[in-house]
Amino acid sequence: MLGTRDGLRWDPSMHTRTFLQVLNSHSISVMQLLSIFKQIPEFIQLNLDDKVTLIKYNLIPVFGINCALAYNTEANQIIENDSDVPVNTQFFQILHGYNLFMQAKKIFVSFIHIAKYDRKIIELTVIILILTKGFSITNDYDEPILNDKMSVYRAQNYYTELLWKYMEAMHGYEKAIKLFSEVIVHVISWQTIYDEMRNNIVRILSPEDISELAPIMKSILRIS
Repeated sequence: MLGTRDGLRWDPSMHTRTFLQVLNSHSISVMQLLSIFKQIPEFIQLNLDDKVTLIKYNLIPVFGINCALAYNTEANQIIENDSDVPVNTQFFQILHGYNLFMQAKKIFVSFIHIAKYDRKIIELTVIILILTKGFSITNDYDEPILNDKMSVYRAQNYYTELLWKYMEAMHGYEKAIKLFSEVIVHVISWQTIYDEMRNNIVRILSPEDISELAPIMKSILRIS
């Protein structure tokens, strides 16, 4: 388990009390997700600058979907490991407002249902999305053009085919079509609300908060 000894600013066994602490607490899970991507051969082989671009612009929305894998339905909590405290969600509705909160909750619950049915589907979907150029719907016009877009496309296509073949083999052709369609619909829905959620987060942070924000969180929130 990554922790403060690894240079991060948060101990996952500690309770969060402020919004800044909540953000910094996510740095642990973000680094764990990054470590998984760094073990994927197709990702490792990509152009270095392209990997940075994909991580910087895709990781936050992908991370939100990945949280469905850590959701404990019995406790109704997101918790990575037994030794960690649950993710503090008390600021979510206050920050984003009731309507956006309910939209996000509805989509997230859909991902939870898929993960509960077959978590491998979400695991493969997360890999596909980190490899998807332009997945993050953003108003930033400075997202770099990929140096080797064909390599990224081939890697993404490989995992898309793998996901389809897996679902067809495990659940049959008809169910695979239904599951694949559901995943696409939920991912598109998640895309449409992500940019507003990111903007809400960035807007509320003071200069003092930003100075205390974990470097990895600054990077993926695209805060200079």
